[in-house]
Formats: sequence, structure tokens, C-alpha cells
Amino acid sequence: MSDHQWLMLVSAFPLLCLVVSCVVWFLKQATFSRPLQILGYFLLFNLFIELSARAVVWGFKGANNLPLLHVYTVGEFLLLSFFYRSLLPTHFIFRKYFVAFLVMVSLLILLNTAFLQHIYIFNSYAKTLVQVILIIYAILFFFQLPEASGFKTQEGWSLRLINSAVLIYYCGSLFIFMFSNIFIRDSLIYSSFWIFNALLNFLFHVLVLIGLWRVAFRRPKLSF
Repeated sequence: MSDHQWLMLVSAFPLLCLVVSCVVWFLKQATFSRPLQILGYFLLFNLFIELSARAVVWGFKGANNLPLLHVYTVGEFLLLSFFYRSLLPTHFIFRKYFVAFLVMVSLLILLNTAFLQHIYIFNSYAKTLVQVILIIYAILFFFQLPEASGFKTQEGWSLRLINSAVLIYYCGSLFIFMFSNIFIRDSLIYSSFWIFNALLNFLFHVLVLIGLWRVAFRRPKLSF
């Protein structure tokens, strides 16, 4: 089996987990708190981009689907920023300047696409920036856990698991996206790194699915 075939096979597993997570979220949306509801919108957006990317490849032989990565980068940043805004305490300076921060980073992403890395190549600069920001979000969340009693519940356990998934995936894939345009020059390195990224993505979606599942199908407490 070629590296490309391995990549297609491995990338099918996170997509399957993503589909299941979206179904669980859609069926149980009313039972989720605001952070998990926002997370669900991110998952739906992720699914839309994944299916669109495959449709471009399958429907138009040899077509370049990298413009979708540029769209995904903006949506990923915005939706996960709102997710972490709902988790972090109100005294965080990030929340005070939230709108200005979103506008500034979104503008940098769009300027990168317009002037530095056009829509038909990897937007490695923008992806690196977004991933570093998401890693910082995840670390800040872990730091404020000891003083946040609300995260000792079943849902709190799930949110910690999902945050761990964010930290693992974005830390693990940071250097892949940072040097993606360099890896293209060596097809062997390129395939190996993207297979590794697909495995990280699979782990990410497995952990997110477990977190959602445990909240959606938690057993009600018995009262006597």
C-alpha cells in the first residue's frame, strides 16, 4: 500500500469519529452547556470543510482544495476562541479585549492569504499563529482549574478531556503546519508527517467524542 493510500485510510477514522460526534451533539444539544454547544458548531464546521475537501478531490480530478484550508483556519480560530471564552474566568484580560483580539487576528489571517500565501498554497504562517493561540488557550484553562469548582462535575471532566485533546493535537501538529511548504519538496517526508497528523487528528476526535458521549448519556442521579 502506497503512502497516499495509507493517508486516505488513516484520515477516514477521524472523519468517522467526527460524524458520530456531530450526530451525538445534534441529538443531545439541548442537554449541553454553552461551552459544549459552541464546540458542536465547531465540529459541524469541521465536518463541512472535511466533506467539501473530499468532494473537490473526488469530483474534480487534480483540483486544489487548499482554499478550504484558508477558510477553515479563520473558522477554527473564531469558533474555538468563543469556546474558550465561555470557559475562562471573566477576570482574564483575554475576555476584556476579546472582540478586538478576534478582529486583529482574523485580519492578520486574511492579510496573509491576500499578500503572502495565496489560497492555492498552504497558509503555514496563519495556521502556525492560530495553533499557538489555541495552545495558549488550553494552557490557560488548565492553570485556572484548581480554583474552578464547577469543573469537578461529570461535564467538567469532559471539558478537561476535550481541552487535553486540543493541547495534544495542536502541540503535536504545530511543526507539521509550520513547515508544510518545506515538506512538499520531499514527498517521503511529506507523506510521513501527514500520516502522523492524521493519527493525531484521530486521537483528537476520539477524545472529543468520549467527552461529548459521557455528558450526553450520563446517568441521572438517583434521589430517595
